[in-house]
Amino acid sequence: MGSANINFLYSSYLDPGVKVITKANTTATLSERTKERIRELFNKVQLSVSSYDTAWVAMVPSPYSSGAPCFPDCIDWLLDNQLSDGSWGLPHHPLLIKDALSSTLASVLTLKRWGVGEEQVNKGLHFIGSNVSSATDESEHSPIGFDIIFPGMVEQAKEFDLNLPFEPNVFDALLHRKELELRRAYSEGRKSYLAYISEGMGKLQDWEMAMKYQRKNGSLFNCPSSTAAAFIHIQDADCLRYLRSLLDKFGNAGENLHICLLFNHWLYALLSLFNSSLQYRLFTLWIHMGVFAWLTM
Repeated sequence: MGSANINFLYSSYLDPGVKVITKANTTATLSERTKERIRELFNKVQLSVSSYDTAWVAMVPSPYSSGAPCFPDCIDWLLDNQLSDGSWGLPHHPLLIKDALSSTLASVLTLKRWGVGEEQVNKGLHFIGSNVSSATDESEHSPIGFDIIFPGMVEQAKEFDLNLPFEPNVFDALLHRKELELRRAYSEGRKSYLAYISEGMGKLQDWEMAMKYQRKNGSLFNCPSSTAAAFIHIQDADCLRYLRSLLDKFGNAGENLHICLLFNHWLYALLSLFNSSLQYRLFTLWIHMGVFAWLTM
C-alpha cells in the first residue's frame, strides 16, 4: 500500500476522531442560536486527516510479530505531518488546545512505541509540556472522554519509559479527574460510553462488554481509534479486518468512505451543542436506534 492510502482517517471541523467536542456551561435548549449552529455544521464542513486516529492505527502491531507495526505507512504519515509548533492535528484555535494535546500525545506514544522519530518526539513533548495546564482547564472545549483518554495515555507513556515534562501535581490532577469520571460512568451504567473510549480504558476495560458494540464490519462504533485499541489489547481478528479495509478501500472507494466518516462526525458534532448528561442520553439513543448501522462496510 502506498502512503496515500492512510488518508482514510478523516474527520471534519476538528481533529481527533473527533471523540465528541463538549463545551463548558452549555445548555440543552434548542435556541435559535443553537439551530443556526446545527445548520452551519452541515453547510460548512472542512475535511482534514485525523492525526489522532492515524496515530492509534499506527500503534497496532503486526498479528505475526508484536515487535513490528502492522501499518508502517501510518507511521510515515506521522513523521511527515508534525506542525511547526511540535503538535499534530489542525492548526488549532487557543480554545481547542485539548484537541491538539490528545493528537500530539497519541502521535508521540506511537513514535516512541516503534522507536522512530526522536526529533519529532522531542518536539511533541515540548508542545505538551508547554500546554499541559489546559488539560485540567474546565473552561475549554473537551473531546468526549478526554478526562479518561488523556490520563490513560499519560499512564501508557510510563509503560513506554517516556518521560513527560509534567510536574507531579499535574500527574495527580489528571489521574484524579480520570478517577472521578470513571466513578461517574460506572455509577450511571454508561457502558456504550466506556466502550467508545476504549483507548483510554486500556487494561481497565471490560473487553467482553465493549465487544458487544462491535459492528458487522468489525469496528467499534466505526471509530478507528477505539477499534485499534481493541485489537491491541485482545487481538480480535475482525477489528484488524476493519482497519485493513479502511486502508484498502480508500484507494478504491474513497468518495463513499468520506461520506461515511463525515456522517459519523456530523452526528458527534451535533452532540457538542448539549451538556454532558444529555450528550450521553442522545449517544445511547442513537445506538439503540441503529443510527450508525448504515455505516457498516
